[in-house]
Amino acid sequence: MLEKRVYSLQIDECFKQLIPPLNSIEYKQLEENIVKDGCREPLCIWKNTIIDGHNRYEICTRLQIPFFTQEIELDNKDKVMAWICANQLGRRNISEETRRYLIGKRYETEKNLGVKNYSGKNQHSENEVSATIYHKPQTQENRGLTAERIGKEYNIAQATVRKYAHYAKTIDNLSKKEPELISDVLSGKVKISYENIAKLSKKPYRTVNNVKSQLSNHNNFVSYSEARRVIPARLKPTIKDMPVYDPDAEISSLTFTIPSWISSINRALSIADFSKASENAKTKLQNELKNLEYAVNVMLLAAEEK
Repeated sequence: MLEKRVYSLQIDECFKQLIPPLNSIEYKQLEENIVKDGCREPLCIWKNTIIDGHNRYEICTRLQIPFFTQEIELDNKDKVMAWICANQLGRRNISEETRRYLIGKRYETEKNLGVKNYSGKNQHSENEVSATIYHKPQTQENRGLTAERIGKEYNIAQATVRKYAHYAKTIDNLSKKEPELISDVLSGKVKISYENIAKLSKKPYRTVNNVKSQLSNHNNFVSYSEARRVIPARLKPTIKDMPVYDPDAEISSLTFTIPSWISSINRALSIADFSKASENAKTKLQNELKNLEYAVNVMLLAAEEK
């Protein structure tokens, strides 16, 4: 462990993404504790890159508060990522979504690696966190052994470990389109089912961005099932009071209406001369078609929801 001072350290975004961010209350409490008592726990580093303690590093460098660093000796970046996952899974205050993500990432990383035990202390816990890495070539048998070992450690089935791995891949793909949405999902602030996360990851960037915007307009802990029904106002069908509630009424009404939309579009395609139409008219049409496309994507996800 090096002397206590303000060090200049590097930040790797791949490592940082594996570490759940603190909410505003947690961050404020951490800052108050560091200001009052100093930075008591060392920041874990690998080749001068932070692998545990990003929040403490930001606070200490901003306020010029000295801190210790502890070098974690590992051979390569994949082993570091496995270490981070194991370390973060030892935290008491992570959400269930983050837990699934980290288990999936740990499995995906460790199934290609080899035998080495290592441990690290989490900043929020005095418990030792350990992980085992395997150096055998990647085979179906070795992947099964990795899933079995991780499953036993977290008391879940092998199939669940693999399901979490697919969930982690989906989250990573979706984070390239909307990182802020994924941050809200992993923190538990926004609730989106496993199935809808997978479906949403296959949608165009604009659709994902619109869903994120609709979710952000709601209060905290909103569910995706609520937000998926939010469609631009001019596209909403008229709701009529029914003497007896019929769960199929609105869906059936919309189903009967859609063919007329298609007919109108086909009629315009056959009659209109787009080469002579004004740019203003074509721009308005494009905007409305984009709104319609978004509404259709949201409706398709709603219809596929179990």
